[in-house]
Amino acid sequence: MIKDKKKFPESDIKAILKLYGFDTNFSEQKEYINYHEEYGWNVKVVLSVLLENGKRVVIKIVNIKGDNLLEEREKTDKQSAFSEFMRTNGIITPKCYMSNGRYCNDYLYNDLPCNVTVEDWCGEEITEISTEISYKIGELMARMHILSLDNHYEIGCGTLFSAAHQNDVDAYEDFCKISENEYLDQAVVEQIKKHRNEKLKAIRSGWDKLPKAAVQGDISINNLVYGEEALTVFDYNNAGDVVLVSDLVLEGLLTAYEMDLPKETDISVREQFFPALLKGYLSIRQLSEEEADIAWSIYTLYHSLWFSRIVHNADSLEKLVKNEDYASANRLLVKMLADMTENDDGRFRK
Repeated sequence: MIKDKKKFPESDIKAILKLYGFDTNFSEQKEYINYHEEYGWNVKVVLSVLLENGKRVVIKIVNIKGDNLLEEREKTDKQSAFSEFMRTNGIITPKCYMSNGRYCNDYLYNDLPCNVTVEDWCGEEITEISTEISYKIGELMARMHILSLDNHYEIGCGTLFSAAHQNDVDAYEDFCKISENEYLDQAVVEQIKKHRNEKLKAIRSGWDKLPKAAVQGDISINNLVYGEEALTVFDYNNAGDVVLVSDLVLEGLLTAYEMDLPKETDISVREQFFPALLKGYLSIRQLSEEEADIAWSIYTLYHSLWFSRIVHNADSLEKLVKNEDYASANRLLVKMLADMTENDDGRFRK
């Protein structure tokens, strides 16, 4: 069980600051994440400290049980290098600091080997999504995609959002299990499965021909700061290489359906967010015909079978079946089929 840990020791903060060449004096410490397993190897600490010179920096210490520490250190170093590439090419993102020629170094914390990084603090994260912010996310993503693609930048690992393969928003196995319930309309269930398999086959058949490059990999609002002129993006711990339209569509849907709304906002406003993000993206980077075709397949597949629509949400298929509200569950299945089979409206070509 993961438990909160007492305040992170000042002695460790000073040792890490010294490791990265900073004056070890600081006046303020703010913790964002501080957990560990009482008898395990899981450690994740994220905190910021205010240095005497007025600069605030973020320290991250990580050791996740089951991970190869050296491999994770190498990956984090490459992700940090990608962040620096973005920063030095005009994307507003925090500076990552080096020690011993590396961004990510080993550090012994509580007698446990960990990885440590230090970067600039860039402000408080966005807490609520809006149409305006969605548009700006699309613009930012497009600029980052262009930079990465034009420079043939690769990190050497995947991301959370590969539409053709395993990804963090795919709940199809849950759908299949839930839809075994005899009170659900099996004819509609079978049609959804049929169209899902056809779309996935189409996506995979054109996958290797599509533009692919390194991406930030998790450009949701909790990794963004809304500055005076533009968005600042931080946290590249999910950065990797992926087909760009996969990053666009799946992260766009994540922005639309999983980010917090302002209080008292009608939930129907969510339907405006993906179109706004896409409009922002296409204002900067146009898609080829091949990309637009696959993007539509990705959109209709995952819009229909969006994971929180199947599980988690109060009105998800899982919850409706559990509550034996089969009339609502079958209406949801009909809507999912309609979304899956929606005709291409050309939105990825505008």
